[in-house]
Amino acid sequence: MTDASEATRYLVEHAHYTEDLALWRTVAEHVDGPVLDVGCAAGRLALELARDGCRVVALDADPTMLRALAVNAAQAGPDVGGRVTTMCADMRTFSLDGPVALAIAAMNTLQVLLTPVDQLACLGRIRASLAPEGEFWFDVSMPDLGDVQSSIGVVHGGEVVDDPTRGVRLAHAFWYEWVDPITQTARFTHRIDETAADGAVRAFFRHHEVHLFTPLELGHLLARAGFDVLHVWGDFEGAPLEAGAERQVYRCRVVS
Repeated sequence: MTDASEATRYLVEHAHYTEDLALWRTVAEHVDGPVLDVGCAAGRLALELARDGCRVVALDADPTMLRALAVNAAQAGPDVGGRVTTMCADMRTFSLDGPVALAIAAMNTLQVLLTPVDQLACLGRIRASLAPEGEFWFDVSMPDLGDVQSSIGVVHGGEVVDDPTRGVRLAHAFWYEWVDPITQTARFTHRIDETAADGAVRAFFRHHEVHLFTPLELGHLLARAGFDVLHVWGDFEGAPLEAGAERQVYRCRVVS
């Protein structure tokens, strides 16, 4: 579980990541009823959908993240805060009070599930939460295990973004520490250097262990969990999934 300051920093560090939001907003635009945000963290997506007028069930296992979400939702005004319901639960075992027409697992959320048992448990709970004809959308990275293995310890520079509200600049970087090609599990470190107006620099480190899903593997998992794959793309604009793609974006529906 994170502490309060870490939960607040989560939104700060991810504020620059908006490339997926247009798709999720479009998908949710005409949904009748609440949208389930699986692994919502501090509300990057949930707050965006609520601002658009959607009712959102924001699900996460970290109560500190959910408290940060609730504070930010309240600060956005009653029209936004009143549309967000937080739910503290494990995405492998949760149960909703009623069905939803749309579930979204954004920004690699499913990759924190490292084993087929956990992956199928989560997909099963999402399937059970969907109304008839309901849809499940998600994205994960497109892995290149050879590239990951050959770049162990190599620092990859990321985006450099300014935060005008705090007067700081955030420089992102990451590196892989190890990868197991058998289990397709990788550990990497995300570093954020925060430079203040006076030039002082603070470094923040985030350590992650993730599963690297292949398209073939996901197809089997989704079928076993009772989902039909309606579409799969290689980015958030609808490009085909092919070699060299960086994303896998899925639109699924419960098998009728």
